[in-house]
Amino acid sequence: MDDILLISSSRIIQWMNVIRDSPAEIEYRLLESFWDSQLRSKSWLVNNIKKYIPELSGNVYIMGGWYGILSQLIVDNFRTSVYNIDLDTSCIKYGGLLSNHDYRIKFLTRDMAKFSNYVNPQLIINTSTEHVKQETYNLWLEKVPSEVPIIIQGNNFYECFDHIRCFDTLEEFNTNNLLKNIVYTGTLECMGPNKPFHRFMTIGYK
Repeated sequence: MDDILLISSSRIIQWMNVIRDSPAEIEYRLLESFWDSQLRSKSWLVNNIKKYIPELSGNVYIMGGWYGILSQLIVDNFRTSVYNIDLDTSCIKYGGLLSNHDYRIKFLTRDMAKFSNYVNPQLIINTSTEHVKQETYNLWLEKVPSEVPIIIQGNNFYECFDHIRCFDTLEEFNTNNLLKNIVYTGTLECMGPNKPFHRFMTIGYK
């Protein structure tokens, strides 16, 4: 299945140790990274990189990378390095702890709409498109190099108050995300707190 991925025991042990040692308010935030839908969406993404971008090397840039779980899965499956970019300043500290300060991952506090410092980019990922306004998404996409593959994810999970840019269907998702030369697009059914929802993913170019 597309959402199955082997994760090393050392990663899991590190994650659990960091969560146990964190203050209660941080512990809750960290655990948000480990909902089944979060892990399945990331596994789905990594497995599709293997299918469509199998010779991945160079630098990967992840927008809205949060605490870097996806970054860890990528460096564990490809010979590459990752820039994990997020506005949340706590991501540098706790992302570093969760990844056991993996030298292949660099955490940056940046606004995706203003970021343009792509150095040797081989892949650009944005898994937080539901968290930004269309204007912010458009500003981000304008600065992305046109020759680099892009992977975007979003959903129709309107119940989350942080989700300000959801779409009902995959077609609507693609219409608003403006990618061209699409090599893959699909949906993953996930389970929310009260009902199922769909995660959308597209691989294409600017």
